[in-house]
Amino acid sequence: MKTEQKDKIYSSILLLLSCGFILYKLNSLSFANPIPNGTILEYLMYAIDTYFDMLIIGYVFFCLQIAGYFELKYKKDYITISLLTISLTPISLLFFRKEK
Repeated sequence: MKTEQKDKIYSSILLLLSCGFILYKLNSLSFANPIPNGTILEYLMYAIDTYFDMLIIGYVFFCLQIAGYFELKYKKDYITISLLTISLTPISLLFFRKEK
């Protein structure tokens, strides 16, 4: 097996495991309504305030997975661009986060 083919297999396995883990965690959540009669914006702000660290970790992980997949598919250097984008985006998000 070629190295490129092994990389594609490993990347696909990691992507499937990631999606499976997220589906498992969504299934295990209790769906109690934290904001009765809330709007979508209120739910989004609640998720950002409550799970900000998990959102950033998930964002970084999925960006790296997708960049790795496209790097293998198109044979371009997307990892460097992805790392630069990932490193700058969370820093810029901190400026938009409102403190209570």
